[in-house]
Amino acid sequence: MTIFKKYLWPAALLTAMILLFAGCDSDDGNSHVAELTATTVNWDTPKNRILVTGDAMTYEATIVWQEGDETWCSFSSFTAASEPLLTKKGMVSIPMAIYLLPNEAETARSATVELVLADGTTKELSFTQRAFSETAWYDRQWGEQPAYLENDTYIYKTYFTTLTVGGYVRNYSICFDTEKRVSHWVAYPLTKNYVTPSFDRTNAWSYDPNDQLPVIPQSAQANVIQTYGTGDARGHQCPSADRYNTLATNKMTFYSTNIMPQNSRFNSGVWSTLEGKVRENMQRHPSDTVFVVTGTYFADNRTITDKSGRKIGYPSNCWKVLLRGSGGKAIWECSASELYAIGFWFANSTSNATTLRSHATSVADIEEKTGFTFFRNIPPEAADAVKAQNRPSDWSL
Repeated sequence: MTIFKKYLWPAALLTAMILLFAGCDSDDGNSHVAELTATTVNWDTPKNRILVTGDAMTYEATIVWQEGDETWCSFSSFTAASEPLLTKKGMVSIPMAIYLLPNEAETARSATVELVLADGTTKELSFTQRAFSETAWYDRQWGEQPAYLENDTYIYKTYFTTLTVGGYVRNYSICFDTEKRVSHWVAYPLTKNYVTPSFDRTNAWSYDPNDQLPVIPQSAQANVIQTYGTGDARGHQCPSADRYNTLATNKMTFYSTNIMPQNSRFNSGVWSTLEGKVRENMQRHPSDTVFVVTGTYFADNRTITDKSGRKIGYPSNCWKVLLRGSGGKAIWECSASELYAIGFWFANSTSNATTLRSHATSVADIEEKTGFTFFRNIPPEAADAVKAQNRPSDWSL
């Protein structure tokens, strides 16, 4: 899908910051931390950065290795008037830019930078530049981001917000179907920063106002400003209660693009119970983000009509997949034994008399049912084992 690419290109500059901290202790007890802004960059990301903090005032950085036959990273920008600069002196606490040429090959490539501080401390930092991708704007290292799936009716969008702690961050991402007027999935991280301090539910039902790109035409959205008029609930995919940090953050959860038609008793019963259990789990593991993808499945062509006369796809099933790591580590730094995953699959008519355990399943099972690939940042050697997990006790169920 290329129609919205020109709008999404600016978002590529918001690629998630993945920090690699490396403590260095010199003989005299001085302590230093060296970090790269990103340990993985997209094929067309123009710049990475080094930041060194600590007691030594200066350091020297040298690009000691870069994979491939060409020089594609340098401390000077790539222009006709300059030669690549492979060694540069820097000041502690002042970022140093590493300029990058686009990777037009079908394979990723890596580079290593050696740092020598004024006190003799040395450190190596490495990063990888991804292979060429038509969807570089989408290929962020976000733990909750499913793999890209081409479809002419899908619009991918990420809503950003500003939290009181954490600043400008993603709120949630969607895969919105313009024909069904419902998102196939909504993906979002859950930490205490999103829920505290706790404002109240806004009930600000609205269309996506398109103050963030790409534009989703109002005509392609369901009218959720009032009830559907069918007795069905306006069900959140990213729950309102998961986004209580600011009023603006909560209001976004009431956008039409985050809402799905749900059987009212199911919505207020076992589905609501599951949402609460996910938040409880986040509170039990405060150092680890819970990555969540919530979605819909359409086994038939059933529709309902909203109060604007638009046909809305009616999900036959609703589901949720969860992932968390251990010890505050990034997902891609964890082994299989340090990762916890589970899925839940419900009929949209599910009785409230049922239990969450009876609907628990594996992430792999929901991948097979839906055709989507989840949690693509799990290390490849661990992915199969993690996605096969179905242990409700890991999630206090």
